[in-house]
Amino acid sequence: RAFRRTRTSHRRVRHTVRSWANSMPPKKQKLAHAGDDTGAVEVKSSPDLSILDPSVFGSDSVCSASTAYARASPFPHGVVTPLCDDISLRAVQLEMRSHLTATFKETDLFKVLQTGDLVSMDRTNPEIIPKIPNLLKLRAAIYSPEFREMVQKMTGCAPLTDRIDCSANVYPRSGHLLCHDDVIGTRCISYIIYLTDPDEAWVAEDGGALELYPVETAGTPGVVPTTNLLPKWNSMAFFTVAPGKSFHAVQEVFVKDKPRLSISGWYHAACAPVGSENATLTQLKKRNTRETGETTDDAVAQFTPFPSAVAAVVAAASLASRNAAGDDDDEDTETSDDEPLGPDAGDLSFLSRWINPAYLDPANVSLLREKMEQDSSVQLREFLKPEIARCIRVATRREDAHDQLGNGNVPSHGAGVHRGWRAVGPTHKQKVMVFGGDDDDGGATKLLNDLNQRADADSLSKKTGNKGKAAETDWPAFWQAQHGQTAGGLLQLVSEDLFRSEQFARLLTSLTGLRPTAHACNVRRFRPGLDYTVAHHGILTTDPRLDATFCVVNDEGDLNASAWDFGEVGGFECYIAADEDGDVATDEVYNANAEEDEDELLSVSASFNTLSLVHRDEGLMRFVKYVSHLAPSSRWDIAAQYTVEGVADSDEDEDDEEDEEEADGL
Repeated sequence: RAFRRTRTSHRRVRHTVRSWANSMPPKKQKLAHAGDDTGAVEVKSSPDLSILDPSVFGSDSVCSASTAYARASPFPHGVVTPLCDDISLRAVQLEMRSHLTATFKETDLFKVLQTGDLVSMDRTNPEIIPKIPNLLKLRAAIYSPEFREMVQKMTGCAPLTDRIDCSANVYPRSGHLLCHDDVIGTRCISYIIYLTDPDEAWVAEDGGALELYPVETAGTPGVVPTTNLLPKWNSMAFFTVAPGKSFHAVQEVFVKDKPRLSISGWYHAACAPVGSENATLTQLKKRNTRETGETTDDAVAQFTPFPSAVAAVVAAASLASRNAAGDDDDEDTETSDDEPLGPDAGDLSFLSRWINPAYLDPANVSLLREKMEQDSSVQLREFLKPEIARCIRVATRREDAHDQLGNGNVPSHGAGVHRGWRAVGPTHKQKVMVFGGDDDDGGATKLLNDLNQRADADSLSKKTGNKGKAAETDWPAFWQAQHGQTAGGLLQLVSEDLFRSEQFARLLTSLTGLRPTAHACNVRRFRPGLDYTVAHHGILTTDPRLDATFCVVNDEGDLNASAWDFGEVGGFECYIAADEDGDVATDEVYNANAEEDEDELLSVSASFNTLSLVHRDEGLMRFVKYVSHLAPSSRWDIAAQYTVEGVADSDEDEDDEEDEEEADGL
């Protein structure tokens, strides 16, 4: 029921860091998986420290750095600069880009080129030793007893062991790493040594900053980072690994031909940190239950039942009560079994206001039903009527232009936070704009009232045949007049009047063979360079769901269409089964020993005016991949979920009745 679209490529560094970055292969999409902290080794001898800048060990420098580290916010962190002798570090950079192998990796959490680990490369490949003398000298120096003692004094951490744990990473344009806290095993101090271009200063507009997030509540990061550390040449950023506190991310790299090269790793303590239950990895693997007193991210309690489903439950309860009382009177005991499973004439009249007539044609509905039953998913392009789709297109493009988002623009965290839109976290699970929840609904209520009044008047006119009244509404002209409406208001209108309606639920039954019983709908916006969702066990389904996601993006023209279709700018929605061992994310971020995940997944590309229907079975998770600043537009959508129950076809019912009659005869 699920499909995977992946392409893997291994690239060898030949000449320059730029060639490494520019050889980014097509996207490889999979879910990050937790490891076991393997691959670390121990330092066996005292190294040559001459590669380090002498000021690093100065008592005054260490003392002042220690004071600044303790006072730093949103959590303790610091920067050592310069870390190394400049000439020696240039030699390290040259060795890395000339002799290391890089692998392109992309998951729900990151997009990066990563080397094999720097821990055991000289043991597993002795031939490389004479080619990377300065890199090996740097590795030995930063894990030397002297340097570890200096780190301990600066940070006030527990004594550090002599385990080596590091790898090299390069983030080319559009590379990123989403919010997490780094807590795995005995990690104590995280560090990043930056080997960016030494002759061209890194500036904020280049992106790629180390973003540090404040904590709103225990284990929950804020939506906006409060500190940004630029990846400046010959600097070493480091921070204390604290469960549910040390939330950080690597901002997307915005600049072209200026990759963010670094050596990243950890210093380990003898024991795991206190409070690991608040760690990102623990939270992502946690399935909230009633026993914990918490609710899941898509708990049934958050759904609104359809009135017909409530009536069916009441009728069934009444029938059961009468049967229990011995009342065998068959009169008036019919239940919802007599309820029409598909839309009737009145439903079709309502649905025809919104939906492309092709999707209301019985022959097409039958074909889509077969596709859905075979694949458990189907995409309905050009879903809304053209005049409505045009109105939404105008509004979404106008607001993207106003907010200066997409097409390579450098985004602002406050972009689009107005007129009913708010940014929603928690950031280690999602960052997405959601519409509604305040007094400004973007004009949706007023527009809905106007629409319903016109529709009621049209219906009355048809019934009475009163030609003295005003002519029926010219709906194309009506929607043309709404081109000044907000994008949020228009999408909210579609959500409230169509996706939450019983008429649409009955159409879904005809299309899927599933009867919706309750609904939950959100109007969302994924801003380029900012927004995403991450797969985690809090959204792991325990009962079947029907997802109906209506998507709006700018995919006009071959370039824009291919950017979304091939997933190069993100914005696609992925479905994936949870691993049997419960792994989700995130230590593969720097775990070079992690193996490729071969679990199958369904990947649904974003496209304009398209409804995606997916029957989501138990044990599935889903996420919307981070939308790059290079995307042609925001991804706007209506994300509707329905609790469902299966319905039998009429042929199956007749077969069942015949079987029952035969059984009675026997």
